[in-house]
Amino acid sequence: MAALGGLRPNIYRRSMRDLTAFYQASAFDGDAEYDILHCQFATLAECVIKHRKAGFLKGHIVVNFRGYDISETVAAIGPHVYDHVWPEASSYIANCDHFRRRAVDLGCPQDRIDVIGSGIRLENFPFEPATDREENHVRFLMVGRLIERKGFQVALRALAEYSRRTETPIKIDIVGDGAMRPSLEALANDLGLGESVQLHGARTHAEIAGYLRRTDVFLAPSMTSARGGQDAPVNTLKEAMAVGRPVIGTIHGGIPELVIEGETGVLATENDVDSLYAAIDRLMGQRANWPQLVTQARAKVEEMYDLERVTQKLVALYERTIAKENVPSKT
Repeated sequence: MAALGGLRPNIYRRSMRDLTAFYQASAFDGDAEYDILHCQFATLAECVIKHRKAGFLKGHIVVNFRGYDISETVAAIGPHVYDHVWPEASSYIANCDHFRRRAVDLGCPQDRIDVIGSGIRLENFPFEPATDREENHVRFLMVGRLIERKGFQVALRALAEYSRRTETPIKIDIVGDGAMRPSLEALANDLGLGESVQLHGARTHAEIAGYLRRTDVFLAPSMTSARGGQDAPVNTLKEAMAVGRPVIGTIHGGIPELVIEGETGVLATENDVDSLYAAIDRLMGQRANWPQLVTQARAKVEEMYDLERVTQKLVALYERTIAKENVPSKT
């Protein structure tokens, strides 16, 4: 009730009607004074800015662009969706350079945005390149929500084409769940893949690591969704490269910043069955080069996404933000 008494309709407007502002403000302890108010998605910035204006929060605002907030949200609402944020936040972070450039195009101050990726614990993914196996098939793996943006429907068609043209027996593991599961199962049957495709549903992080070690090739066939959604380099792609599995990605979002054609993997045009088929065929024709490919891929992941390095970058950004804001103005 104390929080409700402090809410100001001229600041909160529509969030007064559904009590969102009241619910959030009631969770703040004491004077809620912080050094940094980190909005992990840009869509959260509006509420934080309002709470700070109303006096419920104090601190320097840092806004993170991660994916849907700089793709789907912008497509749905328009390019001015964050105009009210640019003057309010002290610093900005994008999890890939592709999203940094998009934010700058929308009006984000170029001198206040850094690229800091989402780190992974590399100790959980030791480098273990696959040795020659006795199986007579090639095993492919895809991991993610079963939604249009992940592009699994495109990959199934490309893999079916590869198996048909090259007469190569294949196995396909799909880990994840979502609304497209029935349509993916039907598509696999229509393509004649049948029992070659196994949809395993959602799995724990440890179980996913096991699937990575059992596969031959990892696919990240992300594509721009009908709603404009895009991906940064997805974590499972980083993890596959860390473990030492050759990867195939698409020219989409931030993926080409990690998957470099012929150096750390191979690339295909997004939402293009023929291009993805060609990428699969190209990678399989370069098996003698896989040891060098996966070694370079592991080094790339260590350079860009090692959790300790990422954390150091984040702390340094916090420190710069605080120091910059505390510099006395010259008169």
